[in-house]
Amino acid sequence: MNDILKEIKQYHDKNEIDINLKNNKLFTHIKCYSTICKAKLNEFSECFNKLFEGNYNTKNVLNVTIIENNTLFEKTNILFNDAPSKETNAIKKFNAATITTSQAKCTKDDRFYILKCYDYFIYIFDKKQHECYMIIKNNIKAITMVNILLLTPYLMYGELYAVHGGLVSNGTYNILINNSSLGGKTTFALLFASNNWNIITEETTYITKNGNVLPYNIRNYFNIRVGTYLTFKDYFIKKGILNNEFLKMENKTNEELFDYGKKNQFSIDFDKIGKNIKFTKMKITHSIKVSIEKRKDIQIKKCSPTENVNAFLELSLAPTVLLFQELLNYNEINKEKRQEELNNIFKNTKSFILKSNFNYKENFDYIVKNIEC
Repeated sequence: MNDILKEIKQYHDKNEIDINLKNNKLFTHIKCYSTICKAKLNEFSECFNKLFEGNYNTKNVLNVTIIENNTLFEKTNILFNDAPSKETNAIKKFNAATITTSQAKCTKDDRFYILKCYDYFIYIFDKKQHECYMIIKNNIKAITMVNILLLTPYLMYGELYAVHGGLVSNGTYNILINNSSLGGKTTFALLFASNNWNIITEETTYITKNGNVLPYNIRNYFNIRVGTYLTFKDYFIKKGILNNEFLKMENKTNEELFDYGKKNQFSIDFDKIGKNIKFTKMKITHSIKVSIEKRKDIQIKKCSPTENVNAFLELSLAPTVLLFQELLNYNEINKEKRQEELNNIFKNTKSFILKSNFNYKENFDYIVKNIEC
């Protein structure tokens, strides 16, 4: 471990930039040596710091180094595979929850924690020095992991909540479109986008305990299924997004596309259809739990504003967040208080459950009218 850390600490290149995330619970100082992360981190930090404008903590500092280097990544990967390690309770829970994507280990002296996520991101945390290192390959999806792990301590401290859903806005209404994975969130975000709304976030929306939205998209790509692509084919082609494999499937029925789409999807950059906005204080005005099903009609009904809050709290206290409790020696999470904060955030939100057939595109005006926009 000491040899690889020495090499990491001595690493320098022309891409170096310094960025800070300022908050009254934690001050994160970031030294970045990554071409793919540099511009995005500047945008991200600007949004974050304006969201938490005011006093900030200069005593509780987390130093972060981000290095994009394939050779160093492979050396770190060998260390991850071969170094003697042990499993703590938090690591066991993390590994069980992320078994298909990530794995974490801890050195036997409890000093270093190492996380490997996918095949392009490794995270090393030094508990003694209160600093961490993100080693990434040249893969644009690594930006998502950088963003998530930069924000995770703020979830732990209760400064942010992570809500499983994307946000669309027309400047007056800010609608959270939520459900589990493969539930139809991206499809409905595209439905609004194709009707001149802006997609602000995709997959996960971060909000403060006062209900203000972080107007920045953390996951920098969309996963698009074939049925969604063909439904909005003209919209995608206008944006220059072509998928010839999907275009060859236009003769298939909606039911066939629906089943195929659960198994096959492709990724596109968020910036191609999403909207980065200048900071403005945004609150969620509507929450819609959507699902696309093999059904004959569209059903829209009101629900309690707090109906989904339990699920939101689960995401905000996910195993990754609880792992950071162990990393940062933080034992002050009050679940009842956080539940109450989430209830307050959503108590004035207009909330609906929307179950749709495959004719959602033709029924956009009907949907907007019935969710009281």
